[in-house]
Amino acid sequence: MKTLLTTCLVAASLAVSAANIVLIGDSTLAPRDAKTKLGSWGDALKPSLAPGNGIVNRSVGGRTVRTTKPAWKKSLEMIAKGDFVIIQFGINDANKKKLVEEAEFKKTIAEFADDVIAKGATPIICSPVSNAGYGKTGKPGDPFKLTASRRTYGDYAKTVAAEKKLAYVDMTALTAAELSKLGRDGALALYMGETTRKGKPTFDTTHPAKAGATRFAELFIADVKAQKLPVAQLFK
Repeated sequence: MKTLLTTCLVAASLAVSAANIVLIGDSTLAPRDAKTKLGSWGDALKPSLAPGNGIVNRSVGGRTVRTTKPAWKKSLEMIAKGDFVIIQFGINDANKKKLVEEAEFKKTIAEFADDVIAKGATPIICSPVSNAGYGKTGKPGDPFKLTASRRTYGDYAKTVAAEKKLAYVDMTALTAAELSKLGRDGALALYMGETTRKGKPTFDTTHPAKAGATRFAELFIADVKAQKLPVAQLFK
């Protein structure tokens, strides 16, 4: 009888806590084929989820907050009461060809968050992950260099989270600290590095490889647990 009762209580607990983490963002979060080297820190959250919880990945490479709007209604339809929604932008928004200025960026992030709350779900605002911090021609011992716009747009997102009293995870600071600690060779090993794009060779220090995505997911999970955010209950 005691064993049966324990089993029922565990099952009930899982039923109550079961939820999805919905991902809204750019290429660092976007779903990736398991056979490729290219990673997604959103996909990399999956192995650490407790039973019954899942990932709904609505992130798309190249997206800004502005270019996400046309697909936002469809994303909202996939968000259920009790879900958690990670919102992470700032890399493409800083691109001169796609530039989203501060006021529009903040306003759109706030609108996304309000829509999530209206669905009975919980938004989690994240700053963009860091670039690798070291160049192709660098040497071991070179100082880590964070792309300035990552911190700038991260601060924009942080301001929105603070004003609306929302959960905030500083992925810029978390990843930058890790990469700086690892040094040049260790940091570059977490990114695509030598690769091809549209048939042309390039040195990619923006997109994490599978190893980088896994490490970034670990940093996110450790931080939400340290902050004791409600989303932490979805992880083992």
